Amino acid sequence: MPIYAASHPRLALKHPLAALSFYMGKKEAMHSAVILSAAKHLLQERFQPTAWRNALREIEQQDFIPPRKNDFNIVVGNSLNTSFGKWLYCCVRVFQPGYLIETGVSHGSSSWILLNALHKNGKGKLLSIDLPNNDTNSAYNFGQQPTTGWMVPDTLTSNWELHLGDARELLPALLKQCGKIDMFFHDSDHSYEHMRFEFENVAPFLSPHGLLLSDDVHKNAAFTEFVDQRQWRALQFNKGGTALAP
Repeated sequence: MPIYAASHPRLALKHPLAALSFYMGKKEAMHSAVILSAAKHLLQERFQPTAWRNALREIEQQDFIPPRKNDFNIVVGNSLNTSFGKWLYCCVRVFQPGYLIETGVSHGSSSWILLNALHKNGKGKLLSIDLPNNDTNSAYNFGQQPTTGWMVPDTLTSNWELHLGDARELLPALLKQCGKIDMFFHDSDHSYEHMRFEFENVAPFLSPHGLLLSDDVHKNAAFTEFVDQRQWRALQFNKGGTALAP
């Protein structure tokens, strides 16, 4: 089953005005078109356009609990200025997960997005795993200051458990603790071996129609091979991927 290219240039032909605005620096309309098209392809008969549009409207209105500010002026990670960052938020709002596991936190940009969506849902828990200061990209390593997940404000931590350590040790234990999870987001070690390890361990614990999301799937064949072997319906943005469990 081929992976749907969510950010393919052909969408510009279907949405010429949005595409024109995008190239003029106003990306919102094109991002919305990309996300709605991706959701429709992934979910097919289960696609609920109103729910997705409502989530996108929340993003446009900036209806969030803001991230914590500091003096480091760090701009890294997923954000709500990108189509994949918006996709993460919309997925949580629409799928209403009970348990959501995330690997890779660093500054906490993605965690902040996911926790805002859970806060809106009024339910659900994010379990995050991070091995601090172990990234090959120095922008994600910061010594002792700031601390892991510093972007997440105290008002969002009631739905959050942060576990520090190696995902090879912590992830299997958390999966057994949860029993079943509704959503998983990989953003830790992007080596082929580690991505396959996480995907293979998570798959048996995903609820029916649960989501497996991964950043940086373009770096190797781990995501492509995983979904192809299982024939899961999947899509890919420029670098982020999503697969739907049967």
